Amino acid sequence: MPQKPDTEPDGSGRSPGHRCNPNNPSLLADTAPLSYPEPTLSTAATPTTPVPGAGDYATFTFAYFAVGVTVSVAMVEAGVSAARTMTAALLIYSATTQLAYLAVQAADGSALVGVLSGWLVASRFGILASSLGSRYEGPPLERAAAAVNCFDPNVALAIQQAEPDNVRRVFWRVTASLMIGWWTGCVVGILLGNVTENSAALGLDAVFPAALLAIIGALLRRRDGLTAALLGAAICVMAIPFTPGGVPILLSALGAAAAFLLARKTSTEDAP
Repeated sequence: MPQKPDTEPDGSGRSPGHRCNPNNPSLLADTAPLSYPEPTLSTAATPTTPVPGAGDYATFTFAYFAVGVTVSVAMVEAGVSAARTMTAALLIYSATTQLAYLAVQAADGSALVGVLSGWLVASRFGILASSLGSRYEGPPLERAAAAVNCFDPNVALAIQQAEPDNVRRVFWRVTASLMIGWWTGCVVGILLGNVTENSAALGLDAVFPAALLAIIGALLRRRDGLTAALLGAAICVMAIPFTPGGVPILLSALGAAAAFLLARKTSTEDAP
């Protein structure tokens, strides 16, 4: 009697036992090789820093609007005419420079010391321009215009962009939002300065210190930045009783120079 196979054929003419028998010499030949999908790489660029949106630009406009109101009110209350205040807003457009000048004038300092104090606090714009220069691609006249309009927010956001086109686009869009807020705030500040008798009652006196702390806040978290701030403040306080108004501000720059020399000496000593 013929023996019945242990298993039924699977329709291919061979029984499952044919494939599973380890003694079958055609096992490897009959087994289809395993296949895996080819790996694919996405070609879509993932930006490391997102481009600012409309909400970001609106925030910059509002912030500089508040600073413009503060500066113009302070200038009008200090006796500066509305025409001169608006001229300074259009030509200087630097809150720190204008308030440094006013601080020297309030301390009975000379006009020269006031101008030098304003120049000192505005010197950071030159550093910002040099930081932008290596990333900004454009015609010479456009680069010159960009250098004149270098501020903390627009340079900080522009140099973080990966694409050169985004560097230019973000820089000028942020610049436009800053200028709109600044000039509008200056006009409102001139109007308020003519009708209010005490800007401190409106809380405007706290806007500028808050803005200045926002600018230097990141530097204060660094060792060299904190050292420069502490040394500069100490020099300024010690010089107040012995020097004319405004001179302590100029002398405080020695704190930054000392911090730079200390940081350079430390890096030299740590070098292998």
